[in-house]
Amino acid sequence: MQRTQKTAFTLIELLVVIAIIAILAAILFPVFAQAREKARMSTCISNMRQIGTSLMMYVQDYDETYPHIRFHGYSDPGNPDRAGKMIYTWRNAIVPYLKSVDILACPSNRNGHPVPGIPGSAPPKPGANAEGWELMPDKRMPISYAMNGCASSWYPADDKRIGTSGPVRWAQLARPADTFLISESYWHFPDMHVVWLFDAFSCGGVFSHPAGKMANFVFYDGHAKSKKWIATLYPLPQNNWQATETSQNPKNRRVSTIPGCDYDVPTGPDAKAFQSPQCQAY
Repeated sequence: MQRTQKTAFTLIELLVVIAIIAILAAILFPVFAQAREKARMSTCISNMRQIGTSLMMYVQDYDETYPHIRFHGYSDPGNPDRAGKMIYTWRNAIVPYLKSVDILACPSNRNGHPVPGIPGSAPPKPGANAEGWELMPDKRMPISYAMNGCASSWYPADDKRIGTSGPVRWAQLARPADTFLISESYWHFPDMHVVWLFDAFSCGGVFSHPAGKMANFVFYDGHAKSKKWIATLYPLPQNNWQATETSQNPKNRRVSTIPGCDYDVPTGPDAKAFQSPQCQAY
C-alpha cells in the first residue's frame, strides 16, 4: 500500500508569507485611512452646504440681513461657559432651518461629539459643547464651525461697548463670493479671527483635514468650497477675510478694523509667525 506524504509549510515559508502580509498591510492601511478621511471631509462639506442654504434662508426671512455672531452673552478665552450665561449665537439662530443640530458637527472634528451639559473652554475638554448649548432643548451644541470675525463684530448684539456693530447686510458686501462666512474650527467660540492663523496659542483652534491639510468654507453668497487656510490670507489684496474692498497698497498689512482683526498680519506665508508647531499643524 502506497502512503501519501502530506507536505507542510516550512518556518521560512511561513515567515515569508507573514512578511508579505505585513508589507501589504503597511501599504494599504494608510490608503484606507485616507479614503475614510476623504469620505468624512465630503460629509463635512455637505454639512456646510446645508449650513450655507440655511443662512441664505435666514437672510431672506430677515430683510437680507445675516445673523449676528452673538446675539447675547459671550465666554472669555480660556474660561469655561459656566451655567447661567444663556449665550445665543448664529448657530442657535439657524437651527430652525436645519434638519438636525448634528449638521453643525463635522465627523472629522475630534470636538464634534458633545455630551449634553458640558460647557466649553479653550481648548475644549472632551465632550464640551459650543456656545449656545444652554438654550438647546437637549443642552447640546456641536463644535465644528465658526463665523468670520473679521467681517462682523464678535461683540454681542445687546452689548453697548465701543466696537459693537449692526448685523451684516447683503447690500454692504463688496465681495460676497470672495469673503468666507463660515469656517471650520476646533474651539467652542462661534467666531474666529485672522490672528488665529499666526498666534501660537490660537493656532490650536484652526481645523484642517488630514487629507491635504484642507479646510471647508461657506462664503457670503452661500457657496461652499475647500481650500488651504494660508490661501485665505495671501495674497493679501485677494484675502477671503475682508468683506469690504481690499487695499491694493503693497505696504498694507491689515484685513479689517473690526476688534479682534485689527492686527498687522505677517509679511507672507513664510514668516516666522507661521513656523510654530501649533501653526504648522494646519
